[in-house]
Amino acid sequence: MLAVSAVKSTKKICPTRHIQRLHKSTLSSAPATSKKEEAKCPFHQQMRFDVPKLPIIGSLLPQYSGVDKFDPKATYDFWTNNHKRFGDFYKIAMPTVGELHVLTDPKEMHKVLRKESSLPHGTVAFDWPFFYALKSHDAPLADFWKRDENWLRQRRFFQSDLLSPEAAKGYVPGMIGAAKIASKGAPFHNKNIKEYMTYVTFDLFSTVMFGELTGVSGPPPDTSSSESLLNKEFVQTTSDSTERVVPLVFGPLNKILLDYFGYKPKLFKEFEKDTFRSREIAIQKFRAFQERKAKGLLSENEKVSYASRAIDRQAEDGSEISLEEVEDMVVLALEASIDTTSAILNWIVIHLAMNPEVQEKLYTEISTIKAEKTENGELTHELLSKSSAPYLHAIIRENHRVTPAVVFNLQKDNASDDVEIHGETYPKGTMFMLDTRSLGMNPEILGGDDADVDPDAFQPERWLKESVQKRKGTKSEVLDHPLNREPFSAGARKCPGYRVANYEVLVYLSQLVSDWKISFLNENDQENIKNWRDIEYFNGLTVQPKVPELKFEAR
Repeated sequence: MLAVSAVKSTKKICPTRHIQRLHKSTLSSAPATSKKEEAKCPFHQQMRFDVPKLPIIGSLLPQYSGVDKFDPKATYDFWTNNHKRFGDFYKIAMPTVGELHVLTDPKEMHKVLRKESSLPHGTVAFDWPFFYALKSHDAPLADFWKRDENWLRQRRFFQSDLLSPEAAKGYVPGMIGAAKIASKGAPFHNKNIKEYMTYVTFDLFSTVMFGELTGVSGPPPDTSSSESLLNKEFVQTTSDSTERVVPLVFGPLNKILLDYFGYKPKLFKEFEKDTFRSREIAIQKFRAFQERKAKGLLSENEKVSYASRAIDRQAEDGSEISLEEVEDMVVLALEASIDTTSAILNWIVIHLAMNPEVQEKLYTEISTIKAEKTENGELTHELLSKSSAPYLHAIIRENHRVTPAVVFNLQKDNASDDVEIHGETYPKGTMFMLDTRSLGMNPEILGGDDADVDPDAFQPERWLKESVQKRKGTKSEVLDHPLNREPFSAGARKCPGYRVANYEVLVYLSQLVSDWKISFLNENDQENIKNWRDIEYFNGLTVQPKVPELKFEAR
């Protein structure tokens, strides 16, 4: 006999059917919504639906709870299908994560953000494999996964020279130089674009971190030196370790075996091995840089890099940060710089290959602004602004709607006070998650009055000024809420490098499309790949697609 939610039964029942009946009952008991309210607000469900759960595995047994099967190769559908089953507000229990109150309305989630404490929760807290690995080796930044005064001290130092708009803009010239080299290497990597994009993001961020043009993603033979091979090993081991994060987090026994038995599962051992090899290489790079700085051997670009400035700030009187912590911050930043940005670029390149008309519009926009607004045809941060390149920004926003790099990127608790959500009061410490993708894939929200809208279609025009203006005052206006725009979380624990990452995407896409016309290499792919559903992917730390072989034709 199964007991589902708070409803008791003396008969054997099908849990999925019972959930559907219970869901109908929950929705029917919600307050009625007038037609006028319905036209402006898409969120009619006021009562929370509680997804059934079991010990240890939480709600992840589909036969019991009715949830979609969790599969790293189908994670996009996991959340959208659960939204269809359980509605706009439901509670689900996830292994090692705990109970999540899943919201679709960003305005309700904004209430939670306003209840953050000075020591807020961040999505990174769910990535416990990093904390366990670093803690076991007494890494100086192991506490960065916590929410205490030590985290706050480190975070304040870490975000300096990264987070401010002026700081991020200052790194753009270096990124442009790296992007030129990387773009030349594209045809040489056409059969393994996924790997290539990790090299691209490493090269771009190396200009930020060290003021260095590493050129790992460039054309041969420059990529075969011993230093280049070591950089490639760093990228590969970092990618391999991050790919194991979500399978570890959602594997219900992994954390239990570590916590209660001190036993390291095979998957965790592999993760730990790759994590520490990548750290070893990054530490080696930082110490070589530090030695050259001490000897006065840095170039002008290296002197204004993040690492150089961080070393100077640490040496100032009154600094609360040790040099060992600075070293660990550089390591963490290098590791974190690869996965999210490369996932964004991989998906966008696929969309451009699938949609040649979109690609041509982007090429025309970039070519026009370079011809009309510069004397030498070079990119600048001003040319990459939304006002100068609206279609470029629209492509990035549409990519986030359809194929976001991070599916569940915003989880917060109301740490400072109780919060009222959909008319019900929740005590301090309740965990909430914003499901942004389900909203953007809902045809009723996406299309508004257009009943024939196709959520799977890649249409950047949805985010141009005219389209945004038309949505104002309608239920579709919610799509334009700031919390729905990007994969870097929000609030006090928002990714400190998000502005830098955004510039990396803008710079590299502009350079790549300026240099090459991109298409699928194989005729079968050209015929059979119509939208994102035709692409295999895997959710490691981020959702990385298996990029088909591409063809690059010079412009």
